[in-house]
Amino acid sequence: MTIQNLGTRTEVLNLLPSDVVTTTVAGSAVDLLDYEGDIAVSLDAEAGGGSVTYAVKLTEADTSGGSYTDVTGGAFTTSGANAAATEKISVNTNSIKRFIKANVTVAGGTGAGAISVIAVGSKKYG
Repeated sequence: MTIQNLGTRTEVLNLLPSDVVTTTVAGSAVDLLDYEGDIAVSLDAEAGGGSVTYAVKLTEADTSGGSYTDVTGGAFTTSGANAAATEKISVNTNSIKRFIKANVTVAGGTGAGAISVIAVGSKKYG
């Protein structure tokens, strides 16, 4: 199923609230139980300064406090050094586990930049 009825059924999922990051961080677990089909996941990151890069990926688990593993096809392109990044990936909620998190690995130097990761998807029943 594709994202439909953007005005009435689509929900915004805040995987990683906009924040200035200087070290590796993980967002809170998001429950996908009420969603079906594709969700569009968007990354927005400002340049981090110096030679800082951001590697952002989604992880999944059966329970919110469970052991998280990488989502197949759930990684964004690592940002260039001191470069802003905006990217979108799609994942199918029917093909992944119930809970997801966004993880950011900061590498390459010192500095800080604001990053946010959101998703939009349709609930099963609207």
